[in-house]
Amino acid sequence: MNIDLNLLPNAKKRRLEYILKIFLIKDIVEMFLVVIALLSATLMWSWLFLENEFANLTKGARNVNRNYNSYNQETKIINDLLNNASLATKNFSPITPKLRDLLNSLPPDIKIYSLQIDSALQTATINGVALSRSSLINYQETLNKIPWLTDIQTPVSQLFQKQNIDFEFKAKLKNEKK
Repeated sequence: MNIDLNLLPNAKKRRLEYILKIFLIKDIVEMFLVVIALLSATLMWSWLFLENEFANLTKGARNVNRNYNSYNQETKIINDLLNNASLATKNFSPITPKLRDLLNSLPPDIKIYSLQIDSALQTATINGVALSRSSLINYQETLNKIPWLTDIQTPVSQLFQKQNIDFEFKAKLKNEKK
């Protein structure tokens, strides 16, 4: 049999209960402060770690920018050269096939001493000497067959001579679609 005998007066009992509650609150507050101290230490350590990593990252980015700046400049120069080449070839028209057509159509009794092709005005002027009037007329007909020449004209006064005729043909160039 268990008998609990409490000989303490009621005022002392309340005071003891009050002291026990204070100790309990004190223990809870101490635990709370320990948890907060641990959390703050963890946050401080992670903040220092992140700050160090950020410093390393910015240092690496600076090194990359410093090392690759020359590559960026070279790339810019190459792009400028490509743009200039593109602009230069924009209105390019190959002249070699045209000269080949003229040379292949040239009879032996015709000598050309001047050829002027103006792509801006779309004109061509051919100066030379023909041995005879018939060879000059034949050459004009041959020039009419060249696909990139149109409207071939020569002064009529050149046809009055019979031999060693200095001639000048003026023609228009056909527009070539690329």
